[in-house]
Order: sequence, then structure tokens, then C-alpha cells
Amino acid sequence: MRVRLSLLAIPLSVSYGLFAQVQSSYFGSDITGQLTKTATVSAKQQVAGGFQALGTGQGGPETKPNLRRLSHPPFSQRGSQSTIPIPAPPMQSLPVSTTTTSVSFLGLTHMDQRLADNGNQFSVEPSNQSIASGNGYVLEGVNNAIEVYTTAGDRLLPGVLTSNRLFGVPAAIDRNTLINGVFPTDMRVFYDHGIDRWFVLQRAQDNDVFGNNLNSSHLYIAVSQTNDPTGTYNVYTMVTTNTGHPGCPCLTDYPQIGADQYGFYVSTNEYDTFFSQFVDVRILAISKASLALGVAVPTLYDFTIPRVSGYEFTVHPASTPPGASYFLASGGVEFFLSTQSSFSSDSGVGLWALTNTASLGTAHPNLTLLQTVVPALPYSFPDVAVQRPGALPYGSSLSPPGLLAFLDGGDSRVQSLVYSGGRLFVTLGTQVVDENGRFLVGGAYVIFLPTFRNGILAAPVQKSGYLMVKGNHLLRPAIAVDPRGRGAIVFTLAGLDYYPSAALVPIDTVSIGPAVQISSAGFAPEDGFSGYPDFGGFGVARWGDYSSAVATADGSIWMVTEYIPNAPRTPLADWGTRVIQYKPSP
Repeated sequence: MRVRLSLLAIPLSVSYGLFAQVQSSYFGSDITGQLTKTATVSAKQQVAGGFQALGTGQGGPETKPNLRRLSHPPFSQRGSQSTIPIPAPPMQSLPVSTTTTSVSFLGLTHMDQRLADNGNQFSVEPSNQSIASGNGYVLEGVNNAIEVYTTAGDRLLPGVLTSNRLFGVPAAIDRNTLINGVFPTDMRVFYDHGIDRWFVLQRAQDNDVFGNNLNSSHLYIAVSQTNDPTGTYNVYTMVTTNTGHPGCPCLTDYPQIGADQYGFYVSTNEYDTFFSQFVDVRILAISKASLALGVAVPTLYDFTIPRVSGYEFTVHPASTPPGASYFLASGGVEFFLSTQSSFSSDSGVGLWALTNTASLGTAHPNLTLLQTVVPALPYSFPDVAVQRPGALPYGSSLSPPGLLAFLDGGDSRVQSLVYSGGRLFVTLGTQVVDENGRFLVGGAYVIFLPTFRNGILAAPVQKSGYLMVKGNHLLRPAIAVDPRGRGAIVFTLAGLDYYPSAALVPIDTVSIGPAVQISSAGFAPEDGFSGYPDFGGFGVARWGDYSSAVATADGSIWMVTEYIPNAPRTPLADWGTRVIQYKPSP
């Protein structure tokens, strides 16, 4: 891959401050043939009948936390990192309202995930949840469990479907033989209104039958054959080991997905399989027409992006809601955003544009990726979040008893990105400071006005702000908006005043809602295995690496986030998800 750097002399408005407009060009390669159809699977037929009683056949390995995601100790335990600067502008807390304009229902829980496929699953924390909606269906994916609902919340599958069964691969673990199969993680689901198809995507590091990691990895993508998410899927598989590339053999981590009119895009962070060190970012552009037709070998274009400036990390592609226009100039443009990956504070974001995406529909695609840095707002790597004290059934069963855990506050990478009405709507995590000077985990949102003219990429800010609740924490904000820019941001609200709760705040192009709305209040503290020393938690529990939100053709915003429900739990974890529908005012 070739990279070209150029300094562009662009007149800067006041909103651009002193940011130098250095624009980089990346040239990728056509790797069609590396993603191939490996199976055709019926979702309904693959659901295992019945459920295994909890505890049966558990004589072997049990938990499988996704350890690659950073789970950090409090700043006070980080030495020099405790001096990380914080955003400077004044911040105003949002009040919390007990009244909500949303409706919601209980989504997948740890018990659902653990008992799927007759119990041939691991206990997994955190709950990585994703949502898609269209044609009167809601598709939820959490870790390696999948469910389809009506918009009223009725479940449409005969049981919880595992992604192992959907991908046509062996179960995560056979509880009778204790043989390990494939452990897929980092769930992403998607509905494309343009081609009327459903997507389920995960990545996996390969392992042997005993669960030991191997120096190889795969990406799995299931694409429905029709507009029915409970029906038949074409399953595509790609070896992502990238053997021969400097720093590899590798695995892909934390996949992000998006789409424009012509392509479906997957962006991942690449790590080496030996030492789990970051290598580079990889962006895959796949022809949507190929996937809609179910061809055996879809058109595939690849960009591998080395780390130079620090913005080459978790490069998030945009999605466009039904009814909104794609960016069709320059042969079709797909936008991406990224934040600075280091532990330091920053106020710029990496703006990326993949051009000539229409060529994905040809026999010889020819795409170019451009990147520049634009000003946004100050953001900082957040600390951990505290919890409201409460009963700890699992922690109390340990010897010595476990203490109330912190919640992993995550980091400042992009959480969601939407292109609608000529605007880019983005959310990210950040450290915030409330009116009492208390450091908290919070969020930020920015609305950009992206332009691409005469080969020059820019994006002035239309509006930006922080998401914060006084004395409490706001985790993993995700945004979705309709074609008019009206929507909501979903997140977990937690702290001394709230058990981890599912919450949201409305937003449009000119204002943020007057108050945080609690869609479903948490019932208890997080009391899962990842927060206790027995499983290396060091007092910091894993929390959903992301929330998820999408818009539908009827103007609804569908969201899902992690919380602690008043619902049956397993001995090892009590997390659940809340599926939320919000309808912006006419």
C-alpha cells in the first residue's frame, strides 16, 4: 500500500483554529477472492431446541472474557497517567428525568447468551451489543447470541440463536467433551435498506480444541438471502491472519461497520497474535451488489493503514438512515472518523473519505482513501466509573468476599457515526468534570458539515457538546438520527445515585434534549466475574464496549445498551440489555 502526504494551502475559518491541513492519500488493493461463501444456513433451523439446566456439564472451562479490550485500573493506580489533562471548556450537567418518551423491552441477558445452543457456550463479559431494524423486525446481537423481535418485543426465533450455528462452525465449547470450537466475538449486526438485507458480523482468533490461542484468525459475515432476518443466510469467511505482512501473523479486533450506496465497509484494528501489540488499521470495502446477489466470491478492496499520527486507530465508517441521501459526488464517498489513540487529551479528529466507491460494482474497482485532521472539541481518556452499593450475590460467595467493583470507563474512541442530511453525527467517550469539580466518565457529540471539493477534504463543526450527569457516569454513548437530523443518543447511566441503567437523551441539529431520560432503571450493581480478582478483574468490571443505535424508515430510533435488569441471572453474571424505541416529535 502506498501513502502520499501533502500540505494543502486552504483558507481557514475561525472555527478551524490553527489546525494545519495536512492531507494524506492511501492507495489500496483489490483482494477479491479472500472473502468467500462457505455455507448457506437457515437461522430458524439452526436454533437449538430446549435449554440445558445451568450447571450441568460445567466440569471444565467456564468464562471467556474478551481480554483484548482495555480494562484499566483507576488513575490513582496508573502512576504518571494520573496527570492526564481534562477538557478545559466549562461543562453543564444534564438533569435526569424519571419520565421518558421512549418505550422499551428486555433484550438478551447473560443467561440467554450462556444457555443458548443447549449450554454449549462460555460465560462472557462484557456484553457487546448491536442492533438493526427494518421491515417490522428488530435484530439484536450480543457477544455470540442473536435474537429477532417484532417491534412490540415478541421474540420470533424458537430459541436464542448462537452465531456459531449461524456461521456453520462448531460450538464455542462442547459441554460433554469439553472440546473447544470457534469463539466469535465483537458482535455487529446491520440492516441495509438499500439492498433489503440483514448482516451479522464477528471476528475470531483461532484456537485449538483445548482453547489455546493459535496464530491465525478469521472474519465471519452472514448476509440474509431475503428481507426476513429469521430466514436463510449466506455465510462468508475470510482468513485475516495476514501472513507475510510486517508485524503479523495478525488478528482483527473491534470491527466497525458502515455502508454507502455501493459498499459495505468493515474497519478493524490489527494486532499481532504473539504479543497482542497494535500493528495497523485495516479497512475492507465489499460490493453490496455482490452480497445482495449472494455470489460465491464478492468484490473486495483492502486498505492497510500504518500508524503515523495516532489517528490511525478504530477508524469508524458512517451509516446513512433510510430516506437520507448518500454522498454520490466523486463516484461515491464513504466517510470515516477516528480519534487520537493515545492516553493523552486531544481536540482534533481524523476525517477520512473513501472515494469512487461506485467502482465496487465493476470488475476492476479503483478506490482512494483520503485523511485529514479537523478540529472538534477537547476530549480525554476517562477514568473508571463508580457504582451505587448494593447486594453482590456472586461477590459475596467468594472467599474472601469480593468488593463492589468499578466499571471500566472505556476510552475516547469513536462510538458511533451517522451521515445524514449532509452532516456527520459522531459520539465518543471522554472524561468530564461536573459543577463540583468531580472527574467523571462522560460523552461528547459533534455535528460536522463535511465537504469534498477539488480533491480537498474538510469538515467545519456545526454543533458540539458534552454529555454529563452531575456526580454520576455516562457510558458508551451511541447516536442515530433520521434524515432531518432528529434522533437520540443512548448510553448507560451509573454512579452513586443509579445502578447501571438504560438511558437516552434526544438530539437534533440545533439542540440537545432538556434532560436525560431513564428508559429502564437498573436493579442492582454489576456483579459479574470480570470485576473480581478470581478472574483477573482487579476490581474493575468489564462493561459493554459499545452501545448501538439505528434509525428506521418510519422515523423511529432503535437503540440497545447494557444495564442490570430485574431478571433471572446466572451465578457468574447479572448483565442484561435494553432494547429501546424512541420516536422524535413531528
